[in-house]
Amino acid sequence: MDSFIMIPLSVLDSSLPTKAILLFGLLMSNSKQYGYAYGRNQYYAERLNCSTRTITKLLKILEDHYYITIEDGQSFKRRIKINQERLTN
Repeated sequence: MDSFIMIPLSVLDSSLPTKAILLFGLLMSNSKQYGYAYGRNQYYAERLNCSTRTITKLLKILEDHYYITIEDGQSFKRRIKINQERLTN
């Protein structure tokens, strides 16, 4: 069975860069089990075929637009949470 990600229309219709939208979909998918995503930048970079530096920039964009909240951002135990309230507005 093929895997897929779901991206809310509010995010898809936003002015975010395409890779930021795809990263958001991956984060949503990865946060289903625990309520937060915890993957390393290297994992997301491999999935999106880009550099870890690009992932860092995309995470910052998503955070600046209030789509995600990053807890313990400098730790290997960081948690990336989806701001559900942002998806309804």
